[in-house]
Amino acid sequence: MELVYDIGLLIMLAGVGAFIARIFKQPMVPAYIISGVILGNILGAGTENEVVSAISELAVTFLLFMVGLELNLKKIKNLGLKSAIAGTVQTGITFAAGFLIARYLGMSITEQYIVGLVLTLSSTMIVVKLLSDKREINTLHGRMAIGILIIQDIVAVFSLSYLSAMHTGIVISPITVLLKIGLLIAVGLIASKYVFPTIFEFAAKSQELLLGMSLAVCFTFGLLANLAGTSMAIGAFFAGVLLANLPYNIEILGKVTTLRDFFAILFFTALGVQLNINNITNVLVNTAIITVMVIILKPLIIYSILRLLKYTPKTSFLTSTSLSQVSGFSLILVAFALNFGVVGPDMLTMTILLAVITMSTSSYFMKFEIKIYSVWHKMTTALGFKHRKEEKKKHKKLDADIILAGYDRIGYSILKSIQNKDENVVVVDFNPDIIKKLAKTNIKSIYGDITDPEILHRLNLKKVKMVISTANKFEDNLLLLKRVKAENTYAPTIVTAYKIEEALELYKQGADYVILPHFLGGDMVSRILPEFRSDQVKMAMRKYKHISDLLARKDLGQEHPQRQD
Repeated sequence: MELVYDIGLLIMLAGVGAFIARIFKQPMVPAYIISGVILGNILGAGTENEVVSAISELAVTFLLFMVGLELNLKKIKNLGLKSAIAGTVQTGITFAAGFLIARYLGMSITEQYIVGLVLTLSSTMIVVKLLSDKREINTLHGRMAIGILIIQDIVAVFSLSYLSAMHTGIVISPITVLLKIGLLIAVGLIASKYVFPTIFEFAAKSQELLLGMSLAVCFTFGLLANLAGTSMAIGAFFAGVLLANLPYNIEILGKVTTLRDFFAILFFTALGVQLNINNITNVLVNTAIITVMVIILKPLIIYSILRLLKYTPKTSFLTSTSLSQVSGFSLILVAFALNFGVVGPDMLTMTILLAVITMSTSSYFMKFEIKIYSVWHKMTTALGFKHRKEEKKKHKKLDADIILAGYDRIGYSILKSIQNKDENVVVVDFNPDIIKKLAKTNIKSIYGDITDPEILHRLNLKKVKMVISTANKFEDNLLLLKRVKAENTYAPTIVTAYKIEEALELYKQGADYVILPHFLGGDMVSRILPEFRSDQVKMAMRKYKHISDLLARKDLGQEHPQRQD
């Protein structure tokens, strides 16, 4: 009953905090953490460390399971090597930096090791949740961030094994662990090809059974991974990847999302509960120094690595800022070390405080990432960085009659309606898979961000006859609209909005038409509904035409809507 009471308190106060945050249009994650701080330090309630550990492991398990469901290995194969390089180099450099700063601060050798890991690891929970909320999982910077996180998680798993070995004196050979993981992967691949299709075809007839079987697969591979010497979360991730190839992955995602959110609320609120404000003064200086390293030095390291790997400044910046927090794994590592007696309680207090601060700040970084990047771009330009000018020399202006920004579901239909009208159309998209497939169909396209000054420079807006943007972000559409109207007053500009207030503001700024997808869908149904009731032949023709369009979109990798950043 005590566990139920603790969970009830956490959810109750988290709900109040989230409601207040929503009123003031603030991110939810900091609200959950602050609610926990109030619960533990002002109201005097608390939860046991075992409760927090269990909640953390379950939350991360569900989260990585969902990451696996959303990630198509075919889509990330071209990013795998660079993600591995970036993640490996980043972990090495940041670990060394954390180790050295901890030595400078006079910490013990074990504490130096812990601080290095704390600085190295970023929160899979935070990053994937925020990317999912913003529908940016499949963007280039989203995939790169997840690729780096996977490398970090592997480091965290081996670090947990190392700490366990320090305590028990039993050292498991990494080769033995890799062989066990290899066997697990082989079993999974065989099951996904010969077993899962039949089982899930039957399970899909019942939504309850579909959820139950999905969770069974998740925890089966989680437990097998644990037996192999790794964490349950890694096994859950692999299970998600296996199920992602099934035609029911969208339904599974919809079912598991609610559970993921439930445990995420518990995790972040419990995190705040564990922060003892009475001990803050003991670790204030160390916390301040390491916080600066997490939110400034680590992103700079990641940004520099990605720029060396030839990624654009914006992709590098968005990836690096999304990883500017410490991980839930860090709390587990420190809790392990505390239980083993190799670190003191001040280390746990410092790590919790770091998590509270950096998880909160990273939520705001990702919410206002475009505005922050604009400031970063102006600052680096003022400091004399020449990368923009150098890039401009490589490209000539590209004349276009019509510019289509974003080739998501709306963009596909728009392009189909205009590409046969002898118009010179150029598509701009931030998804590398889309660009590759468009190139195969001889459709002119540019990989990049439509708000990027270099992209706009290449497109020669002064000669364009029409600009159409299906970008999801209001700020991107507003910036594009202002830029087009400044250079070409007579070019009709069509942009997209998802809120009535945003649409009205875009009209106020000079938009010729604003697409509201939700309203368009309703209007379309209202127009075809009379046909369905009166003409069965037309209904059948529309049906098969729609199936043909869906198959074409699937071939272009449009199973999920993409964001045009």
